[in-house]
Amino acid sequence: MRFLNNLASGIAFAALMAAGVTCAGADDDPLGVRLVNQMNALYGAHPGVRANHAKGAVFEGQFTPAAGADALSSAVFLKGAPTPLVIRFSNSGGVPDAPDTHPSTGGVRGMAIKFHLPDGSEADMVCISANGFPVATGEDFLALLQAAGASGPDAPKPTPIEKFLASHPAALAFVTTPRPVAVSYGTQPFFGVNAFKFTNAQGTAKFGRYRIVPESGPAFVSDAEAAKRPPNALADNLRASLETGPVKFRLLVQIAATDDSTTDATKVWPDSRPTVELGEIAVIKALDTQKVENDLVFLPTNLTSGIDPSDDPIIDTRTEAYAESYGRRHK
Repeated sequence: MRFLNNLASGIAFAALMAAGVTCAGADDDPLGVRLVNQMNALYGAHPGVRANHAKGAVFEGQFTPAAGADALSSAVFLKGAPTPLVIRFSNSGGVPDAPDTHPSTGGVRGMAIKFHLPDGSEADMVCISANGFPVATGEDFLALLQAAGASGPDAPKPTPIEKFLASHPAALAFVTTPRPVAVSYGTQPFFGVNAFKFTNAQGTAKFGRYRIVPESGPAFVSDAEAAKRPPNALADNLRASLETGPVKFRLLVQIAATDDSTTDATKVWPDSRPTVELGEIAVIKALDTQKVENDLVFLPTNLTSGIDPSDDPIIDTRTEAYAESYGRRHK
């Protein structure tokens, strides 16, 4: 098993940090609390910082809907004038000052978007750079983290994490997938791993998953080049690109077929499924991350009319954990 440039490296790193920490917190705590406790046990508690995707960079943006996008959903941002955005790019893991290529990131990036709607409300979208998720439930995600925590350097073979991966083929496939390093956050594709229900003004509903594609095309660097880059190259290179104009992405929705699972984030739909273009995301300028970071929270269930969550249990689990992490940052 090769733990190279993928989440397995992050699991191995977390296990080394945990050095035998199996479980943190009481078993009767809410799942979101236990997840944050375990993240803090693995990566260390960093006051005022997210438990996961701790390292991030915040930007101002704008969404412009594509013609006919409201045929899929009646969401207000899919019609009329452009919608202002706040966009946070991030690296997975709970180490806030880790270099982009640090093993704790597992090579997984995040793109979270907050839509500032005309009536003063907000809607959120949370995507990662991996197409699919390692587990289907929050309980299994906690078990994955606990297995990592119990797999320190002195753990007998097979270690708990090796046993977990052997019994969870989707997790094994996820952590052994190579994840090249992008030139910048602006050249990295992102995926919504959870399904949502999109309903138009006529009441027609379809299930779909988001895809965010760089307009200039995905662009990556070699492993050798990535190893030589500065620690914050993903964000720094995006900021440099903005000096010549906005960096743009296309926002798509991949539409589920009748036999595609909408409740299991480990089930990746075939690329043959059709996509609908919702519009253009333009990253316009960098914001002072340190000033705005702490007040930002992105919740997968913070939606607007015309978009509803599916029954995928990971959606609620993510909201619970993100809200718990946000609350701790403000204590």
